[in-house]
Amino acid sequence: MTPLLRAALAAVHDPVWLVGRDRAVLESNASYRALVARGLQIPDDVYRRVLSGRTVDADALLTLDGIERVYSISGVPVVNDGESAENDVAAVFSARDVTDTTRGAREGLFELAVTRLFTPDKPLTETLLDVLEFFCESEEWDSAVIWLIENEMLVPAATWMRPDPAAQKFRERTLELRFPRGHGIPGRAWASGEIIWVPDLYEETNVLRAEVAAHAGLHCAVAMPLHDGARTAGVLELFTHAVRPINDSRKHALRAVGASLGRLIDRRRAEEERKELLAIIERKGAEWATTFDSIEMPIVIAGFDGTIARLNLAARDLAGADFRQLVGARIESISPLEPWPTLAQLVEAVADSRTGCSGESHRAEEDRSWEVSASWTDAPDGVPRAIIVLRETTMLRRLQDSVRRGEQLAALGELVAGVAHEVRNPLFGLGMTLDLLQPLVPPAPDTEELFDTLRKWVDRLNRLMENLLEYGKTWTIDLREGQLDQVIDMAIDESAAFAAANGVIIDRDIESPLPLLMDANRLARVFSNLITNAVQHSPERAHVTVRARLIPDGDREIIECTVQDQGPGFRPADLPRIFQPFFTRRRGGTGLGLSIVQRIVDEHGGTVAASNAADSGAIITVRIPAYRRPGVAGETEWNQSSVQPEAVTNESSSSTTKS
Repeated sequence: MTPLLRAALAAVHDPVWLVGRDRAVLESNASYRALVARGLQIPDDVYRRVLSGRTVDADALLTLDGIERVYSISGVPVVNDGESAENDVAAVFSARDVTDTTRGAREGLFELAVTRLFTPDKPLTETLLDVLEFFCESEEWDSAVIWLIENEMLVPAATWMRPDPAAQKFRERTLELRFPRGHGIPGRAWASGEIIWVPDLYEETNVLRAEVAAHAGLHCAVAMPLHDGARTAGVLELFTHAVRPINDSRKHALRAVGASLGRLIDRRRAEEERKELLAIIERKGAEWATTFDSIEMPIVIAGFDGTIARLNLAARDLAGADFRQLVGARIESISPLEPWPTLAQLVEAVADSRTGCSGESHRAEEDRSWEVSASWTDAPDGVPRAIIVLRETTMLRRLQDSVRRGEQLAALGELVAGVAHEVRNPLFGLGMTLDLLQPLVPPAPDTEELFDTLRKWVDRLNRLMENLLEYGKTWTIDLREGQLDQVIDMAIDESAAFAAANGVIIDRDIESPLPLLMDANRLARVFSNLITNAVQHSPERAHVTVRARLIPDGDREIIECTVQDQGPGFRPADLPRIFQPFFTRRRGGTGLGLSIVQRIVDEHGGTVAASNAADSGAIITVRIPAYRRPGVAGETEWNQSSVQPEAVTNESSSSTTKS
């Protein structure tokens, strides 16, 4: 070999050597000789392939000083031209230490494998157990524990051991332990942030598990913190039966493992915390929604532009639509009926004043009333909104109307009692005088007409007086079980002749049975009155329709009866006054007919209301709670012969309700 070739060979840092055909090393540099001294052995298969004339690049795992190193071996065959001594060289070999490069790739593969183990389908504890098993099997550890930090203490989250009955006590003892920062092998790793290596647990006097570890045959222990550079999630503790040395290379590999696990654990915990937070938010949202919807008063939350942002179940039922149709809609678009126009006006008032406003709303079509209050609030998103609360006052208003009518009745009763004799006696005298005077006056067309007119006025005053006495006196009701459909049928039959005389047809649509606890005579007057009134306001050849049916009303049933005509209907302005005493627009009427109807229905715990039909005509609606005898199924029976209807003149035109 020439001096120049030797100098070039010596200048190469990687091991290089020249081999003859008998595999003897003909020349080498110092790096090669140093590796040989440390136990370098090249696999025979590499020599065989290169000496057969092929260029070879191969990785070899070599154990040097008891430490595994990865080398990349390159072999190039030399062509023999037969002109020099160098022609004895058959191949040139070089070796390069690629342990660190291989370790990086291996660490990447480890993190990839562990990442795949961290599936969201498994709880964290089961995932950590899979990771321990994978790591111990691949790195030849005999036992492992992952400690996680909870309430400033290290708590065992997962343990893995090779099948060994002697290891059970070690596992049980480990699961009992809790380590604060700086205490025990895991606590020391947590406090220092560095790997803690105990070569032989037998030599440690302050290790709490030394005795059970010795019983399980565990010697070497290594603890490394699990952190992602920002915070420490826990500690990984490894054990082996052998006394395994630790060096910089192994420390580097363990740190990489700790960093990978720390990142994955921190990520999983963050995901679980997020899921838990979302579950809490969802649960709180459901609790809020349940509470919000359980409030019986309708509540509407709307923007200042009138757009509905949220409403509870009571408000949805009042609107009669689905949540998806209501949320995002403008209040005034819900319905032209009250209380929605009033709600829209209150939102505008709150938007202008930025203070609370209140008002009242009344739906004449159903005789329902509400007190409405709206307040201004800042939502969490910074958008100001109006919170509207409705309190239905229908029953309270009806009670107030009932009390007011009672006071009117009391005053009227006193008035009637004071003037009854003074009025009735002169009326009787007037009638007798007319009867006596008429034969004494010579017959003439004018005198006959005058006498007839006088008798009509006297008769009208008599009817008024009778109605006043009837309306003002104290009533007593004899309630008995009966069938309201039979009472209505009798009232229709009683009114049939009057209807025929006026050219009006009465149609009936009545369910049977309609059980009721009632005073049959009083209710017969009600329906005779309503039918007669409907006939009076119907044109010739028109129809008056009487309907009655059972309908559900919450946990009870009510009987709903309607009398509908085809007349001009009620004036909208008259609806609030229909049942007031002495209110009438019919010439010759006393204005007490519907007031008496309302009083009788009141006494039966029912309501009466007036409205106009969509096409034409007036509708009077009576609703009375149905009656079922407690503990008795089926229909109740009633003696029809007990009904003796009396004629009542109805001289009003419309209504409100009374409960």
